[in-house]
Amino acid sequence: MNAQEKYQAELKQSDLDHHQPTAAAMTGHIISNLLVHSLKISQASLFAQGSASLFLADKATEWLNYEHEEFKRLNHLLVNNGESIPTTSKQFQEYTMLEEDGSSKYLAGEQQLFNLVKDFDTQILFITKAITLANDENWPELAANLIYLLAWIKEQIRVSQSFLGHDLKEGLYTEEDDDDF
Repeated sequence: MNAQEKYQAELKQSDLDHHQPTAAAMTGHIISNLLVHSLKISQASLFAQGSASLFLADKATEWLNYEHEEFKRLNHLLVNNGESIPTTSKQFQEYTMLEEDGSSKYLAGEQQLFNLVKDFDTQILFITKAITLANDENWPELAANLIYLLAWIKEQIRVSQSFLGHDLKEGLYTEEDDDDF
């Protein structure tokens, strides 16, 4: 099989895996979300004004470093187990569930920060599903890695919500919000 045929086979398998979710397919969403979230953190850290700019000056580098390392860890976990990973801009755009909007950089700093918090919260949906699937598929190293990621994200939500003067769950997803997931 040539390179193009192998890639087409990968895309076909990926499509099948996403219609009947596997831990690897769900992790592909997580990987894509991490990449897009990193872009959004970078944007907010450059353009947020007011007190949110000070918060982001303190946290953005930590967030970017953690998400970059997690991106690499998850990619290696999948590849080490013979799974495909998103590798093209098109795949990242297709698999992310985070929304991008270039005009967001002109929002108030606190709104930019809260949008990042909502993105952390969105990631939780995929991480918890991937943990369940990894456990079902007897993939303990993936489940363990995702549990640490989940705990880290929850910490970032708590710290950010506290900074914004919000209750922990204020403005975030609740199961009543969406019965389709």
